[in-house]
Amino acid sequence: MTTSSRSISIPRRSFLVAATAGAATLALGISPPAFAKKTKLVYWSPLDPKADNSRSKGEAAMIGIFRKQHPDIDLEVQPVPWQVMGQQLIQAVLAGTGPDVAQLSTTNLPDQVGAGSAAPLNDYVDKYLSEEQKNDFLLPRDNTVYDGQTMAYYWSTLLGNELWYLKDAVNGEPPMDWNELPAYLKAAGDKAGVPGFLIGLSQQGNGIGLTNPLIPALWACGADYVLPNGELGFANANGEKAFQWLVGMVRKHKVTPESIISLTRDNVLDAMKGRKTASVILSSNIVSSARASLGESMGLAKQPGPNGPCPAFATGKFLIMTKSCQEKEAAGLFIQSMISPESQLQNARIGSEIPVLKSVAGNPYFSTPEAADIKFALDYMASNPHPFKYPMRTDYLQTRIALATQQIFKGTPIKTALEQVAQDWNNNRKA
Repeated sequence: MTTSSRSISIPRRSFLVAATAGAATLALGISPPAFAKKTKLVYWSPLDPKADNSRSKGEAAMIGIFRKQHPDIDLEVQPVPWQVMGQQLIQAVLAGTGPDVAQLSTTNLPDQVGAGSAAPLNDYVDKYLSEEQKNDFLLPRDNTVYDGQTMAYYWSTLLGNELWYLKDAVNGEPPMDWNELPAYLKAAGDKAGVPGFLIGLSQQGNGIGLTNPLIPALWACGADYVLPNGELGFANANGEKAFQWLVGMVRKHKVTPESIISLTRDNVLDAMKGRKTASVILSSNIVSSARASLGESMGLAKQPGPNGPCPAFATGKFLIMTKSCQEKEAAGLFIQSMISPESQLQNARIGSEIPVLKSVAGNPYFSTPEAADIKFALDYMASNPHPFKYPMRTDYLQTRIALATQQIFKGTPIKTALEQVAQDWNNNRKA
């Protein structure tokens, strides 16, 4: 596994004095760049600032803060679906038609670095931050550093493996031993007249519907995702256990239908919102979407594992400056503003996104009922940490894992399927 040496720690302390990008630069005695004429930036985001949902409204508020701080910079937001953001961005940047800044999904950064579509931020963000600010991130900054260059900053923190369940269908809190989970969810599904558990095995969106819960399940089974030497860490007996559990949910316990083979993450989300499943394992960034439909009838729990809860799968979404950016100083100011305490708190309050800064996570707001879902995620990450950094070519690996899992449900033995993934992965990463 490729990891950072630091685990997540969330001390309850106050905001940084430098609450905005401008204040941060002044605190260091460094003047932010000034522009003699109106400067234009193009920003690709998976969120449409005009959409009527909490996450889009949260980012719109962040953008509003930037525009107020920098009226001399004309920011154009161009929405791009998250499922295709990575590939479209590489193509556009290499063709010279890319945006200046882009927001990436959790898996996309390594491939952007490998393709040369991301530009270093050392001279445009790093130098304006104090050491205190650099150490204020919830997730290790090493996750965004390649060959000594800062290639991105976290836009949000994300917990990828929350168990969501219908509280009015279950009997008590979910068991944390996954051997007890099938009976618990089978009863819930039978009561509600729906499947007890759904998961998406589609390759769409780099297979995150499967891999977000699979990776921490591998850790809990004593396996790994990718070893320090770059080889696959789960083509072994321990890795097979996670796949055996999933097959058992479908074939043995009849909790989950065979149709999961074609489900995407968004299919699973829609099923939960429509009460067409008793439970799912999904990520913190979309919990607000389910809450809008289910309200307090939806409960949250840690992901059950073979010996208690699985480790928290803490990742995040990124902001990068692209190689084709023509206004690098302006792009740096935009990123500084988006990661500032003011913007991060707004995004948490409005968009229900987990902030990227420890200082913001220590704000009293996160002890209020309105922030209960974020506090659950923060507590899970703090109590069950597991450092993680996606490897290069991770988009290929994740889609290959999704394909292998589909093949398992079509009859390929688990051991054979995982050995083939390992072989294909070695061939791909050495190509």
